[in-house]
Order: sequence, then structure tokens, then C-alpha cells
Amino acid sequence: MRILRLILAISLALILGSESLAQEKAAPASPPQQPAEEGTVAKEWFGSGLPWWEWSRLTGNWGGLRMSLEDAGVTIEGSSILDVSRVAKGGIRRRWILRDLLDLQLSFDLKRLLGHEWGTLSARYYSFFGRDASTDVGDIQAFDNIDANRQRHQLAEFWYEQKLFNEIFRLKVGKVDANTEFAFVENGAEFVNSSMGYSPTIRGFASYPDPAMSVNLFVDPTEYLYVGFGVYDGAGQKGFETGSRGPSTFFRGLNKLFYIGELGAKWAISGADLPGRLGVGGWHHHGPFDRFDETRKPGTEGFYVVFDQMLWRADSAKKENKRGIGMFLQYGHANPHISGIRHHLGGGFSWTGPIPSREEDVFGLGVTWVRLSSAPGTSFVKKHELALETFYKVKITPWLSVKPDLQYIVNPSGSQDIKNAFVPTLRFEWTF
Repeated sequence: MRILRLILAISLALILGSESLAQEKAAPASPPQQPAEEGTVAKEWFGSGLPWWEWSRLTGNWGGLRMSLEDAGVTIEGSSILDVSRVAKGGIRRRWILRDLLDLQLSFDLKRLLGHEWGTLSARYYSFFGRDASTDVGDIQAFDNIDANRQRHQLAEFWYEQKLFNEIFRLKVGKVDANTEFAFVENGAEFVNSSMGYSPTIRGFASYPDPAMSVNLFVDPTEYLYVGFGVYDGAGQKGFETGSRGPSTFFRGLNKLFYIGELGAKWAISGADLPGRLGVGGWHHHGPFDRFDETRKPGTEGFYVVFDQMLWRADSAKKENKRGIGMFLQYGHANPHISGIRHHLGGGFSWTGPIPSREEDVFGLGVTWVRLSSAPGTSFVKKHELALETFYKVKITPWLSVKPDLQYIVNPSGSQDIKNAFVPTLRFEWTF
């Protein structure tokens, strides 16, 4: 409890500090700073005159060097997420759990760099420190989306992307996180529970912490329609950590391949102010699978549906206004003789700027439910698991936010021996 009180006290101090900084910004400075010339951008660096808490990133723009690199086609991004969780009630065990994810990305716009019709080359590095907190909760849906089975230090993504024929076609080849292209819901991105990001029915999905070698093709015949297809290394299904491996298992077909396709439609209500999207996808893993009845089946498949819709925007005439409400829904189905999860249904909404004076804060409320398999050989006593989640993300500075998150998990893993779990998490996020 002392640690929890300390964390809450730190969070409150940061929130109050951000308010005081906002008041200082609103009040006239003494002496007044000289305004920047029209059309120029303040150089975010020590001694530049711009307070460090107003920098766009923790390390600023390196006195203008970062902007010069981006103009030349080189983009360097970095972020870190620190999660502190504890099972407050129920679950398997109660102890503090600390995890950290470092995410670095380097991208090259080859058209700018080389002056030809080249595409984009990108590399991404993950470093995860901690342990899987779901081992304390006992849930099957993975309540925290940065958890991994062990510490990771890996070149997680490395891909080349090329757009063709007036950007109607897009080809992406290399080590890719499939959830950046398939089965995602934009309005679910701020949630902590993994099942809010993509359906847990998708077996062998090459997503965090194990992106995989792949070939992806996307077609956008109009601004309202799209179709995508991907072929991924399926070795993750056999226990190979593709996130820390190269492409060898993909080319050898050691554990067969994972195929996924998605067809979707996009629209906008009230002009372009309230965009929406509906996607329907199917997947197939070609590798052999053990069934619950102890037989073996060559391959398994399933499908999913994702839906996003902006419901409201405040003062849409002002493009810089970020306040609005968005919602999402998703459904997934898998073979119950192979997958422990037969059906998945989830949804929720996120409200950006619930307080008019804090337009970058985000409030979220969501639910994710799974129907567990009842096929012969399964050990589930209770036939479903339900997770309820709510959070409030406080934007402290442009580069720092704090997100208190609460989850209540009913029937963790369908076990009669694990009580319903109440799990608070405090997430710190910063970019640098």
C-alpha cells in the first residue's frame, strides 16, 4: 500500500505541476521573450529560450538537427512505456509488477534521400524488461499489451515499403508487426488490455512481441475501399521467437506459413470530420496443430470483423482542436477443437479532451469477452472470460503522460480455482 500511495502521490504532483505550468504559460513572462519570426520554428534545445516542458519530445529537436534530418528524409523516433501493476483482489498472487518497454525506430524516406521514386526503409528495436504479469492474474486474454514471456532485446521490425501506380498499390516486404496492417482498431489504441488491440482468436498472429518476416500487398482502388493480403513466417506457433530471429524459418518453411487477408470500406460522416471504417478479414495457418482430443490437424483458420467510428468532434472548423469521441467494435472466431478461445467480442469508446481545458487527455471505457472452447479434451470449467477496462490518460507535457488504468476480470481463464481479479495499472509514457 505504501508503494501505491507513493505512485498516486507522484501522479497527483505531476498533474498539479502540469496545471501550474499551463498557468505560467498563460501569464505574461518577466521579462517578456522575443517572439519568434513568422514562419520559423523554435529550436528545442537548452539555452534556446523555450522551456523544456514545452518541447515536443524529451530531447527536443536537437537545436534544429532533428528537423534538418527529417527534411532530408531521415526520421528518428523513440518512446518508453513503464507499467506498474498489482492484483488488488482475486487472481493467483498479489505482488507489485514493474515492466518497461523501450521502442526505437529509424526510417529513411529514400525518395528524399536519393531523389528517385524509391519507397521507405524502416528498422525498429524493442527492449522489454520485466515479466509477464498475466501469470499473477491468470487471465487468458493478457491484460497488459506490453507484457512478454521474458526479457527481450531485439531488432523487432525491418522492412521496405514501396507505393506504385499513384499509390493505388502498396508493397511491404520484411519483418513486420502484422497488427500494424491487419485486424487493428484505431479507437482501441489507448487501451491497455491486449484484446482491445486485436482479436485473441487469431492463432499465430505475428504481432508484438514477435513480428515476423512477411510479404504484404495492399490495394486502395478508391479512397473508400481497400484490400490487403499478407504471408507471414508461421514459426511462432511452434515456439520460435520470430521477434528476435531473422528470416531463415520463413524461407525454409520450417513451421509453414500464416496467411491473412482483409477487405474493408471507409467513409466520413459530415464531410471528413467523422471518419469510419469496417474491415472483414480471414486467416489461415498452414502448420500442423495439436487438437484437444490429442489428435493432430494440418492447419487451422478463422475470421474477424473490425469497426471504427468517430461519433463527435468539438469545433470541427478548427483543425488543431483534438477533442472528440470515437468508438470501436470487433469480433473474432476460431476453430474450438484447436483454439482455447472460440468466439471473441469486444468494444468501447475513447473520449479525447473530456475536460475542455485539457484537450489532449483521454478517457476510455471498454469491454472484451471471450467464449472458451467446450470441445472434448478441454479443461475449462467456466465457459467465458470477461474483462472490463477504464482509464484516464493525463497529458502532463507534450512528451509525457500518465495513465491510471483499472481492469476487472471475470472468470480468469475459465478456471474455478482463480477468483475474479481486480487489477490497477499505472502507465507512464514518454517520447524522446
